[in-house]
Amino acid sequence: MEKPVVEEPQPTSISHTIVIDPGHQTKDSKETEPVGPGASERKQKDTSGTTGVATGLREYELTLQVSNKLKEELEKRGYNVILTRTKNEGEISCIERAEIANNANADVFIRIHANSDEDSSVSGAMTICQTSSNSYNSNIYAESKRLSVDVLDEYVSATGAIRERVWETDSMTGNNWSKVPVTLIEMGYMSNPNEDRLMASDEYQVKIINGIANGIDRFISGN
Repeated sequence: MEKPVVEEPQPTSISHTIVIDPGHQTKDSKETEPVGPGASERKQKDTSGTTGVATGLREYELTLQVSNKLKEELEKRGYNVILTRTKNEGEISCIERAEIANNANADVFIRIHANSDEDSSVSGAMTICQTSSNSYNSNIYAESKRLSVDVLDEYVSATGAIRERVWETDSMTGNNWSKVPVTLIEMGYMSNPNEDRLMASDEYQVKIINGIANGIDRFISGN
């Protein structure tokens, strides 16, 4: 009698690592750091960010709320997820945030922020990456640009927010120090009363995290 054929278990796929950086912290740092590796230009290590004009919610509070929910959603989708910070207190510099992503060899480093403008009527979302001529990490420009486009497109689709642009700039310390694909998303304007209220609401935050997660899915899949 022939022995039954026993199928060998298939190896599980290696989970992709996503590092989420909830922007800002409770206090403005009194110290500075180089804007990029070897740079003479220096910027504050970090700041407390902006404040919602309608809700009074601080940006660092909003970004951690969203980041915690995004972590949960991405883990449901099978990703390995690391947060650069898990509380609002304490100080962590932009370089230290990038180094967490670098040390994890992250597939995606996504930085969560909200915007502000003197004109309270301005609204919309943008993503930010380095330029193709960045002197610190132009080698990951193409991937960072694609990540920025994917996240912004899916974010706008999920939330209905106005699509501003992918802003290419070499002024972002956290982006310049990254050795892995990086984007910073400005989810909306806390200086706009309507958008401020939306971003603070649980219902809209579900749309936010689905949009960002869909963008990461799209980037990882290469579609």
